[in-house]
Amino acid sequence: MNVFRPDFQKSGKRICLIGGKLQGVEAAYLSQKAGLHVILIDKNKDALAREFADEFHCFDVTADKKRFVEISQNADFMLPVNENQKTIDFLEAVQSEISPSCALLFDFGAYRISCDKNKSKNYFRSVNVPTPADRPTEPPFFIKPPNESGSTNARIVRTEKELESVPAGYLIEEYVEGPVWSLEVIGDGKHYNVVKETHIHLDDVYDCNQVTPLPESSDLRKITLDLAKGLNLKGIMDVEAIKGQKGFKVLEIDARFPSQTPICVYFSSGVNLISLLIEAFGKNYGVGSLKKASCDKYVGQYCILEHFIYEETNVAPVYGKLTSGGEHLVSKGKKLTPIFVSENIEIYEFADQKYRAYTIISHSGSQEEAEKYHEAAKLMVLEKNT
Repeated sequence: MNVFRPDFQKSGKRICLIGGKLQGVEAAYLSQKAGLHVILIDKNKDALAREFADEFHCFDVTADKKRFVEISQNADFMLPVNENQKTIDFLEAVQSEISPSCALLFDFGAYRISCDKNKSKNYFRSVNVPTPADRPTEPPFFIKPPNESGSTNARIVRTEKELESVPAGYLIEEYVEGPVWSLEVIGDGKHYNVVKETHIHLDDVYDCNQVTPLPESSDLRKITLDLAKGLNLKGIMDVEAIKGQKGFKVLEIDARFPSQTPICVYFSSGVNLISLLIEAFGKNYGVGSLKKASCDKYVGQYCILEHFIYEETNVAPVYGKLTSGGEHLVSKGKKLTPIFVSENIEIYEFADQKYRAYTIISHSGSQEEAEKYHEAAKLMVLEKNT
């Protein structure tokens, strides 16, 4: 079993990833698929992304600038894959000291807007992008903190009385029912590529527990390109929008490398977002870059990426069950272990003593076949724990 089998020819190029949590896992995994040598920096000695790294340096970059700059001299590309504001601020401050031969694949200006939900909402209005209305007159409301990522502390508020307990500064929006779509865009500041629409399935705390591909949407693509052009984006940005009865409304943007969606994008379109991001920092970036970053054998496939927690039961014959849940389940694991990798199924375990969570990736030429592989993978996990 060769977990690190690249789908692109080994390039001899080296990418340095700063952050080893779930964003780092995704970026390291796709960097390996792209044939890159992966250097990982994280202050946590048990960083999950270690499993997909060729080199691991355990230290805090903000506390040892000299060591950080020295590592940059041995890298061709550098990508922050964390949302620690102190680390992001440090990288922005020292970017002129990073080796000139090491491209920093990040747009700090776009990130500053996307990480602040109030600034993001103001930006949406400035470019006439539809978004849920602020402070509607009647419940239900959807509330979320102004700075935390994704679904953290987001929830529905169904009464005016309940609204009284919402902390000051939280965004209070209309609640729009419908599926959540995601679309990544990568740009070089002038030219932009969107890749593949995905469906963000949510658990009961509004955390993403599953990602599947969706058909192309011209409306969402226009919205996404408008957002990227307005920022003169040089880097990657993820756009999340809800499709209600009146069309799409943008929920949020994140101008950093995402987790969960890029692997589904890869196995349903063939486009490796790490490869495409690197292309954006080179020369002659444009529509042809999609072809350069694409692995033909996955074009037009169907992919299911889903997270589960394993719990013991007293029910024979397997004496256990898998419950689908959001990214928070796998983030509780202290050790990432590939337990099965084949042409159509990949299973990764996130464990901590008796705690076991799993990410299952299944892909094939049709949705029906991918679903069959997915069910087979779930049974394999149950049998492993029997």
